[in-house]
Amino acid sequence: MSKSMSRRVATGVMALAGTFLLAGCAHDATVAPPGTPKDGKVSYDMVPAKDSDRLKPAKGQHTFGAQPVDNPPPVYPPELVSANLAATIRAKVIVDGEGKVTDVRDLDTMGGEHHGVFFAAVREAAMRWTYTPMTVVQDHEDARGNFSQTKTTQPFSLDYSFRFELKDGVPTVSATR
Repeated sequence: MSKSMSRRVATGVMALAGTFLLAGCAHDATVAPPGTPKDGKVSYDMVPAKDSDRLKPAKGQHTFGAQPVDNPPPVYPPELVSANLAATIRAKVIVDGEGKVTDVRDLDTMGGEHHGVFFAAVREAAMRWTYTPMTVVQDHEDARGNFSQTKTTQPFSLDYSFRFELKDGVPTVSATR
């Protein structure tokens, strides 16, 4: 096997190993905010993306990052506690190349009477979230068989489903990505 071919195989194995390591980091988490008020608990996790929605790196590319850093969950709207309402809000969180949330989009085309209040709670919390930047690594090989890499950060988005409900009279919010 040529030296150039050996390097290509080694680079491919390293990229594949990195992908598996990142996949091992992915999980559904339930997070309780520090100092949860007496009138409610809040938690969330993320909804897995469909294969059609996943980033598909080009040949010689791999990615890492795009992990939550500080993501306090939303608060059940206090003005709706007495109404004993349950709601599910689906939202897309848009993150820039630096890991800062720049937009939160409502994925529900039709919402109930109080949908806007619940979505506002989601938006208020998610706009404060931060992530590690998503880094895209591009492998290069020159005519002499020398390898190099370029790294860039790119924006990304994640979909969440937030469930607002009252359990034993206590408001709770959980979310799935």
